[in-house]
Amino acid sequence: MGLGIGRLFRNGACAAALAVAAFGGGAVSGLSSPAFARSVQPETLVPRDLLFASPTYSELQISPDGKQLAFLHPLDGVLNVWVAPIGDPASATPVTRFDNRPPDGFQWSADGRFILILKDVGGEEHSQLWIANLEKKTVINATADPAVQTKIVKVSKRRPGEILVGMNIRDRRYRDIYRIDLATGARTEVFRNAPNYIDVVADPDFNIRLGVRGNPDGSSTYFRLDPAGPQEFMTIPLASLRNSKVLGLDAEGKLRMLDSRGGDKAGLVSIDLATGKKTLLAAAGRADIVDPLLDEESGALLATREDPLVSEWTVRADSARAEFAALEAAAAGPFKIVGQTPDNARWLLLETVPNRPDRYSWWNREERRLVPLLSTRPDLEQRALARRIPVTIASRDGLTLPSYLTLPADAKPGADGMPTAPVPLVLLVHGGPWLRDDLAFDPQHAWLADRGYAVLSVNFRGSGGFGSDFMSKGDRKWSETMHDDLLDAVQWATDKGVTAKDKVAVMGLSYGGYSTLVSLSFTPDRFQCGVDLAGPSNLTRLIGAMPDWWTWQRPQFVNRVGDPTTKEGAADLMRRSPIARVDAIVKPLLVTNGANDPRIFPDQSQEIVDALKARGKPVTYAFYPDEGHVYAKDATNISFAAIAEHFLSQCLGGPAEPYGDDLAGSRVELKAGAALVPGLEQAFKKTGSAAVAGQ
Repeated sequence: MGLGIGRLFRNGACAAALAVAAFGGGAVSGLSSPAFARSVQPETLVPRDLLFASPTYSELQISPDGKQLAFLHPLDGVLNVWVAPIGDPASATPVTRFDNRPPDGFQWSADGRFILILKDVGGEEHSQLWIANLEKKTVINATADPAVQTKIVKVSKRRPGEILVGMNIRDRRYRDIYRIDLATGARTEVFRNAPNYIDVVADPDFNIRLGVRGNPDGSSTYFRLDPAGPQEFMTIPLASLRNSKVLGLDAEGKLRMLDSRGGDKAGLVSIDLATGKKTLLAAAGRADIVDPLLDEESGALLATREDPLVSEWTVRADSARAEFAALEAAAAGPFKIVGQTPDNARWLLLETVPNRPDRYSWWNREERRLVPLLSTRPDLEQRALARRIPVTIASRDGLTLPSYLTLPADAKPGADGMPTAPVPLVLLVHGGPWLRDDLAFDPQHAWLADRGYAVLSVNFRGSGGFGSDFMSKGDRKWSETMHDDLLDAVQWATDKGVTAKDKVAVMGLSYGGYSTLVSLSFTPDRFQCGVDLAGPSNLTRLIGAMPDWWTWQRPQFVNRVGDPTTKEGAADLMRRSPIARVDAIVKPLLVTNGANDPRIFPDQSQEIVDALKARGKPVTYAFYPDEGHVYAKDATNISFAAIAEHFLSQCLGGPAEPYGDDLAGSRVELKAGAALVPGLEQAFKKTGSAAVAGQ
């Protein structure tokens, strides 16, 4: 877990979480010249509600008996869990009827009689466990305490009517382990976490076999929980922590995991729990292995997936080579294999389709035939979406930065694929920072490109998926070489003729919001405006004020970012904090935050907004009292996109769809600078939205 998610909005094809932050406006200098304005009529734009409403189909999962599909699908404007016969998704019926926020995730029980759902109340990230009984058509909250966070520890075919969960009832910092009876919701404590393990690993019989302890240096030590007492088993150093991951423990005591210890990139290994002997099952190639594909029947390793720039599969079994050759020839683009039928006859694929939303397809293994199943966003299928290009960019010190460039559909390409005339550009910075961007459909890229902007997403040093060394190069380099990578990418786009140096905006969530603030405060001459979504402005306060349930990873922040408890560390963190450079901000800034954000507390946004206002600098602040770090509601997402679109239109000159009713339904409060965004005050009055405050 890091500061933020990979994409700005929840409504990516895989329902990755959405967050809305507060916007701040700076001085009115930097407005675009008419030469960059597009001659596009608003009625020809792709409507925001098509781009930022929840996907129509997402998170498809095959039932254990292979007879049903479960997926997320809107019900009265809110994503809910639906179930359908596997051959007839159109006949799906809703299993849940959540009317406020969608699930954070769900999965089948081992016997397929229940669906297990994790969902918080208001964005606080205190996940409640909801159990849907498919036979009785009931849904119960087995956590039943909005202050408690629940994690599913183990689901096993050997214990089909039960699951293991961790709950921080006794101590908000750590989870005790409980067995839950799925039919009744009754829970029984099975492991009192007095040693204060930050995680545990259970076997298929629900025995707790490993406990994980976080260390002051940011590493994690795994202890084997023997009858005679805990025995140290292995330590994953900080450098390997983000790309090393335990995948599971079988009944024979073999631990399967992704492991980068002793090297750079994460390979697939098996470790004997009794002896500690490690066997390499698959070595990584050009990037960390992120997905192993095992044969559903035999358990044999067939292939592994990496994503160095474009997702790619490496075949690991000779018996699968011809099949993968046929599959890759049939697929529309890069793909993930997200499910297998129990009879081993079909694979469920999620494909990245050029110029279209992602789609689900069936791969018939016997016939070696690809059959499209569902588009994640059918309403966008007939729209002309902008083309997206994977590119590599060299940093000033010789690193290769895997990046993604989307060009407006009407940009005329030259022989090198770049525009023949420069267009305004939005640098879209991912969160984490230890996450990454990839080539999957992204509503932000489609939206901004439709409005006439080139969009550039950069996997700067510190991003995940490219090996331990690439990530470690970002340690304690916030606002320094991590920011240099972004500047180098913008310079690359300028040199390529994609944009002009005075026509660049920056936008991002969480760490991306921090990058926005850094861009405008450390390098104010390089960007014309910025959109900060839940970005920390004060790094000392960020690390010093983590919520109890998040403090297990505080040592990672201390060692990768800085230590606020020492005089030198606090001074260094403040030196790299945008709040210390408010006087340098001269360009328009839009800020947003959610009241329930447990990661970037709203005071991080309020502090910099107040500082800008005190200096007479225009700042726009959109505040959502019913959201967290992750904005989940369609009305929130659409209203935020409307505000940001008009803000960017004033800054870069692109067209903006009229507000219409896009502010209605959300509880957005304009705490500062509503008058700085064209038409915003009038749109509030028209829709009867929350009163404009703080002017």
